[in-house]
Amino acid sequence: MELFYTKNINGNIAVFDSQESRHCVKVLRHHKGDKIEFIDGLGTLYRGVITEPSPIACKAEISERVSGLGERGYYLHMAVAPVKNPDRYEWFMEKATELGFDRLTPVVGEFSERRRINQERGERLLISAAKQSLKARIPQLDAAFGVKDFISSMENFRGIKLIGHCREGEKRNFMDVLAENKNSSDTDLSTSGEKPSYVVLIGPEGDFSAGEIEFAVSKGFIPVTLGQSRLRSETAALCAVTGIYLTNI
Repeated sequence: MELFYTKNINGNIAVFDSQESRHCVKVLRHHKGDKIEFIDGLGTLYRGVITEPSPIACKAEISERVSGLGERGYYLHMAVAPVKNPDRYEWFMEKATELGFDRLTPVVGEFSERRRINQERGERLLISAAKQSLKARIPQLDAAFGVKDFISSMENFRGIKLIGHCREGEKRNFMDVLAENKNSSDTDLSTSGEKPSYVVLIGPEGDFSAGEIEFAVSKGFIPVTLGQSRLRSETAALCAVTGIYLTNI
């Protein structure tokens, strides 16, 4: 399946930006009357016919709308500290999108060496990864947020809150926590219609400080371990996404 993306949809007419238009018309050589499929990034797949094959603003008339392409039965918010090598963070974003998650907040802690990401580049990467993995919903990418500010903002989050770290102290096995939560959620959510929801907090190369971990625990975050291997931050984050994905198949 060849997917395009646009959020510029008015009634039954979709207009693509210059990048998508150029790819459609110049690279793939689509013409007037060709059938194409595209997403709006909000969960809907569209099928349509090209009416104006402009390489600057290609237009298509919508013939069909399909909801739920690539949807999952859970909600996942990842809060992951930027790492020194931005390519590694982008690798995580791409692979996590392929597996499936809903929102990414870059968090900045006491030991963070990198304090920001390239927002525009990150959003383009998420769009590309969503199209490649046949998903109609594109994850939300937030601006960077302080760790403690983020933890406070999650105080009323309805779901399971996890913080992965490498420091000494009592920690639960990540997969055990997911399994226990899954078993209870199957019953609790069966009549409410709500999805299981998760937020996972992963720190920078220098890990979270003891104070940050203590504050997270005081706000309801469960400290977890992802096993005995020493993992890079982006690897740990992807392991968390993978574990939740496999738990909810």
